[in-house]
Amino acid sequence: MASAFASSTHPASEQRQNRMIFGAAVVITLLRSVALVVTPLDLGVDEAQYWLWSQTPDFGYFTKPPLIAWIIAAAHWLFGHHTWAVRLPACWIHLGTALLLWRAASWLYGQQAGRLAALIWITLPATGLGSFLISTDTPLLALWSAGLLAMCGIASGRLSAGIGMTLAGLAFGLAMLAKFAAIYALAGVFLIILHGYLRRQHLLRWRHFVLAVIAFGVAASPNIIWNFANEFATVRHLGDNANISQHSASLAGVWRFIGSQFAVAGPLMLVFMLVATDRSQRNHKTGWLVWMWAPVFALMTVQSYLSEANANWAMTAFPALTLVAAGWLSGHKKRFLRITAIGINLGLSLFVLLVTMAGSMGPLTPQSDPLRRLRGWQQLATDIRPQIAAHDASAIIADRRATAALLNWHFYDSGLTIMVHDTDGVPSNHFEANHYWSAQPGRRLIALTGDSAPPPIPGVKWIAPTATSQMTSHMTSQVTISHNRQRQLNIYHGIE
Repeated sequence: MASAFASSTHPASEQRQNRMIFGAAVVITLLRSVALVVTPLDLGVDEAQYWLWSQTPDFGYFTKPPLIAWIIAAAHWLFGHHTWAVRLPACWIHLGTALLLWRAASWLYGQQAGRLAALIWITLPATGLGSFLISTDTPLLALWSAGLLAMCGIASGRLSAGIGMTLAGLAFGLAMLAKFAAIYALAGVFLIILHGYLRRQHLLRWRHFVLAVIAFGVAASPNIIWNFANEFATVRHLGDNANISQHSASLAGVWRFIGSQFAVAGPLMLVFMLVATDRSQRNHKTGWLVWMWAPVFALMTVQSYLSEANANWAMTAFPALTLVAAGWLSGHKKRFLRITAIGINLGLSLFVLLVTMAGSMGPLTPQSDPLRRLRGWQQLATDIRPQIAAHDASAIIADRRATAALLNWHFYDSGLTIMVHDTDGVPSNHFEANHYWSAQPGRRLIALTGDSAPPPIPGVKWIAPTATSQMTSHMTSQVTISHNRQRQLNIYHGIE
């Protein structure tokens, strides 16, 4: 693969290198697909909830826009009820993102930069993890990259500003159907135009911003209309998630956030991305890219100081950073820099691949095992099944959102009603808003709780299980989910 890092103007050599990089990206994606099939790890709570949304297609949901549910619905329809089927679109969408960035970088910097951009993206540690766990970031980043491609078309003279910004607005608007973070793109375009007027270097004019906003609004309109019709449920959840009102103002949070970005991009690659940004600003054709990532980083840094910011909250910065890094590295005389940075990330991606296949980090497992949330749900469902049969239960009251989401997955097509008990009447998640307990006299149910007493639900009479020889008030499901932690839930039988 080292030859693919070399520059060449010979058409046959260029085609050979293009085939080599494309083949490498496809092989990596195929290996990630295999990992999805062989992994012993269960779905995560968010993945299970997205799948549940996919069973009732809509233009919006309590916590997220609808695109992730639409994607999973298509995969579930095509491949059936399998964990790997839910996750499979993720790795192939990331391959598509790599190809979009390949074209964008080649338009701005040349063919070698395009190949490097594809390699940088496909080997990012965040891409490796995001190819295993499906999330809203995956379609967001693909469509964000499509918007960047249109803007690169303008900067390289391949597209007129009017057509390019209309296409970019449509792409960013579709990205809004994946995650509200797509709104940062419009902020970036605004700053590009403002900076251009201040420096008298006009890549775009204000009329192009208006075109982008209109196209954005048209593409995002299904979810915008849904939010109007549902009292802005998703928007309110977004505000609660930011949690700025309960700020702690800690520099430690800033350092944690900055440190997490090295895990997202790779330790050496992030450094190169930042160095490359300084170099790219000297070129009018590429200097605008800084406005498509720096404001996101700045906003998330402030968020991390005031409250907290998860590592993935700045992911929309990385398509632009990938482009500037590819441009800088492709023009650098020292080839070992790009070989080393991509090699390190390839090693990290291989580690992620092996961990997902094995379902364990082995001797490298930290005290707080991050994989524990992906274990034990199948066993919980197995423990519950005989209790449901013995009690002739038609409903389950779960102890929390995570349990409800995973049990919905494992009891797919069973006819069971799975819900939570909203104790304060104020919905804080999808289940409290849409799958909450309401009385149905005569219904037999089981309840799951970590407490030693059944949940205090008015109108439910709790009885001892009759399918066991021990006439205790409940049964217990106890599952080891890491070397130092177990998930224990008590199972109570009740009649409304």
